[in-house]
Amino acid sequence: MNTAESILEARTREGLSQSQLAVRADVPQPNLSAYESGRVQPRPETLARIMAATAERPSVVLQ
Repeated sequence: MNTAESILEARTREGLSQSQLAVRADVPQPNLSAYESGRVQPRPETLARIMAATAERPSVVLQ
């Protein structure tokens, strides 16, 4: 599973909208959208914040 898929899966598992997750993770919603679509790779610390906001542990390989 890649980074984009992991973020999307974690968000949908929690039943959150992109906006809700963006607020929880303190990440701008357009950035979150870019991460989920795979257009942009988040920094490791940003990915950790996103996953922590969904109570998921990152299990992806950053490319």
